[in-house]
Amino acid sequence: MSILHSATNTRFPVPPEIARDWPESLFQIDSLRGILVKALGSTLASAFQPIVDRNGQRFADEALLRASVRDKAISPPQAFESARQGHKLIAFDRLCRTLHVMNYASYAPQNRLLFLNVHPELLVEISDHGAYFERILNSLGFSPNQVVLELLENDVSNVDASAISRAVKNYRAKGYRIALDDFGHGMANLDRLWLLEPDFVKLDRHILALAAQQDKARQGYGKLVSLLHDAGSQVIAEGVETLQEKTIALDSGVDALQGYFIATPDYRPV
Repeated sequence: MSILHSATNTRFPVPPEIARDWPESLFQIDSLRGILVKALGSTLASAFQPIVDRNGQRFADEALLRASVRDKAISPPQAFESARQGHKLIAFDRLCRTLHVMNYASYAPQNRLLFLNVHPELLVEISDHGAYFERILNSLGFSPNQVVLELLENDVSNVDASAISRAVKNYRAKGYRIALDDFGHGMANLDRLWLLEPDFVKLDRHILALAAQQDKARQGYGKLVSLLHDAGSQVIAEGVETLQEKTIALDSGVDALQGYFIATPDYRPV
């Protein structure tokens, strides 16, 4: 199964695993949004937000789901809740990640990383721990070492520690890298940080916004970056929306930047 780009006469393969799991889905190419898929009554698309290093060089993109029903936008949580109600949550998560990789493969250089959001609950429920998705990646010319699995810090806290640790170790053994997102939102669990040993930690945007307003918060931001470096993680300042926030983040020693001041999320036309 494949989809044809009529303007370039280029075919994009749909992985057989996805074709088998979603026989009723419809893949198509949109001139503005790239590859789309219609499933569970929704139209799904991929947007990508760049992540840059301290020198402003783009080394990664985060994939973001854009979903709509009858041309009316719905939030990703709404789309996933619909899948949960239809008892297709794991398959829907794979479908979304596959859509992101298909779109990413159409424009991104091989040395750029792709950050993919995965719910920790799904991570531990999947018994093959990445082998299924690895076959999908391979069919699209990708490998696990180009993928960073991004886990929300708050969600990680709600999953059994031994189960998430075992799953992360198995994923990492296959070549995937791990990122902890929104770290510092609410009560950050340092025990989970040391347990998971993430390759990347994204600092919650609210901390950076507070650091731009208060001197003590600014000092604390720098100390938090140092703590994360000591734990062996690269630190990404998330939610950078002003020049002041960018300056604070860089002065605090972060390794990378992401946010609307750096670049907005955008579709990548095929």
